[in-house]
Amino acid sequence: MVDPREYDLASITVSAGGLEMAESKIRLPGLSRADALELTEFVDRSVTSYEEEAVPEGEFGDLGLVTAGVLLSVPVLRGLIAYLAYRHRGKTFEQIIEIERPDGSRVRTTVKWRDTSADPVDVSLAKELASATGIPYDKIVGSG
Repeated sequence: MVDPREYDLASITVSAGGLEMAESKIRLPGLSRADALELTEFVDRSVTSYEEEAVPEGEFGDLGLVTAGVLLSVPVLRGLIAYLAYRHRGKTFEQIIEIERPDGSRVRTTVKWRDTSADPVDVSLAKELASATGIPYDKIVGSG
């Protein structure tokens, strides 16, 4: 388990240095700092960045939340599936994701898995992420 006190979020915002840049980014808003740092155990840190989420003035909200952004690729989606499966440990969950296109536009969707689902969590998430990102399901699961 990653101890969030060991890291300064600003120090782990890294460019993709030397890697071929993906055209899009997948973003996970509303993560705690610990959850965001734990993501780097499943997704390459060099393609991951974080943004602090501000609480709108005059409103109440959770302090210290961040949005994790990851360059979109098949290995990233595989890592994201493993991260979500690990994070929720077989329990029903919903996770908001945003797909950020190269032009800066964003599409927000929610991936869901129910513990009563006929599909295992990894299969269900691969189907939903394939639909949301346009990356073929067979590439995500490695059968094509």
